[in-house]
Amino acid sequence: MIAAHGEEKTLVIIREPVPAQPALPPFSFSGERDNTITFKHPGYPDQFGQNILLTLFAFDHPSGGLHYGTAHLACAIVACNAWNGYFTRTRDGPRLELDYDDLLLDRVFYFHVPTGTGKYPVYPNFDNWAFPHDDLPPHWPSAVRSEGEGVDELGAPPSSSTLTAAVLRRDKACVISKQGDCVEKGHLCPRSEVKWFDLNGMSQYNLNRQLIQDAVVDDISNVIALRSDIHTTFDDRKFVIAPKKGQWVVHFTDLTSDLGRLYHNTPLGLHQDVSSKCLLVRFAWAIFPSVMKFLATGAGRMVRMRITVEDEFREVTRKMGTDEARSTFATTRGRSVSPKKRKGDAATDEPGDADSPLQDGPKRRRTAPATPPSNVSCSTAASHPPSKSQPLPHTPPETLDKPLRTHLTDNDNLCGNHHGTMQDRAQDLQQLKRSWILQQRPSDPSLYCCDYNAAEAAAKAGIPGKREWGGSYLCEECLGVEYRDEDEDCLSAG
Repeated sequence: MIAAHGEEKTLVIIREPVPAQPALPPFSFSGERDNTITFKHPGYPDQFGQNILLTLFAFDHPSGGLHYGTAHLACAIVACNAWNGYFTRTRDGPRLELDYDDLLLDRVFYFHVPTGTGKYPVYPNFDNWAFPHDDLPPHWPSAVRSEGEGVDELGAPPSSSTLTAAVLRRDKACVISKQGDCVEKGHLCPRSEVKWFDLNGMSQYNLNRQLIQDAVVDDISNVIALRSDIHTTFDDRKFVIAPKKGQWVVHFTDLTSDLGRLYHNTPLGLHQDVSSKCLLVRFAWAIFPSVMKFLATGAGRMVRMRITVEDEFREVTRKMGTDEARSTFATTRGRSVSPKKRKGDAATDEPGDADSPLQDGPKRRRTAPATPPSNVSCSTAASHPPSKSQPLPHTPPETLDKPLRTHLTDNDNLCGNHHGTMQDRAQDLQQLKRSWILQQRPSDPSLYCCDYNAAEAAAKAGIPGKREWGGSYLCEECLGVEYRDEDEDCLSAG
């Protein structure tokens, strides 16, 4: 075509849409919602489905097959890291002898643990799962081995503030889609599980040993580069990374519209700095929410829990009823995986980083109503604003119900500058607080503690309380309520 001035015109060409291509071969994935396999606990009856330990999607075959090694690992983790467990097709059937990469094609299996008793215990949730430092699953690699030559060495491990840039430099693109757009860092052990990370001593696998407190999970070994939509799906527990046929692959554990069809069983080229231990943590973290259905069905379950006794962690095995399971664990997964960013921290708020470090400093929380006791005047509450977060000192239960000092009369209030010294009024105010707090505590005086569940678990396990507190399960740190300010600041002004 010739333009008016004699120049040839070139028009834009609109091309045909290019659909996303699924991973080959296409028959290796089944995304049907009915393709599931049920794994039952042989220690409980079949009636009413009360012995269903786990139900897993079977996406490894068009008719609903599931990789044996992946299924066995999920059941073993729940059954208190029982790597010696085995499958049978019926409750009393023979043990199935399968290789790690074989497929399970039946719809129902029983998972047995050779413990001498049929009702083997389970971990009720991720918080109670103990990481198997010296006893990794037999087929789980102890380290990630990079393939090919020319592996990029990062040298000194990056700090928390430069983690996003370091991950993008190391992985170059999303480790799953191989695309470079909208890529961000994705934590393997979620940042919401920093307490679990610390309690299980996972920092020993960090490449940067200088990371502390909430930033301890911000190590280069605990993150991979993920496209933003894949990262969201990862945090929704819809896929894990597991070893199959000698390489790391994506294994989808839940239904998706497109991602499962595109990437299920796709091999990954992970960098050698990625921790295989953190990959195992992510696997367990994604599986444990499915255990809640088992705990909430039937009369009771044998569970293994971690409690604190005399400043030491111990595992106890006990029976947990369905009501206790629902009240204790029903809301434990309501917290966000990626906490909000800190305001005003330019070094940390990096573009495209959905996992900024948690806010520094002590967390401020209030576990009792914010209304002052009725016998303290409004002027008192207004003139004595709360200050720094420090727990009130412990008082033995028998002294908490004692009346206030006798010199405090109806005509005398805590704000007055007469009748008694300022020190006396401070003591009276503290005792008022204790009396008010006592009304918020459980009715059983032996369970006064900031962690009521731990105290209850210790009591049910037969572990004695502290002798100095008359057998009560009081911790040394707190009474149960934190105040932002202490009254001593305003009292000292008088």
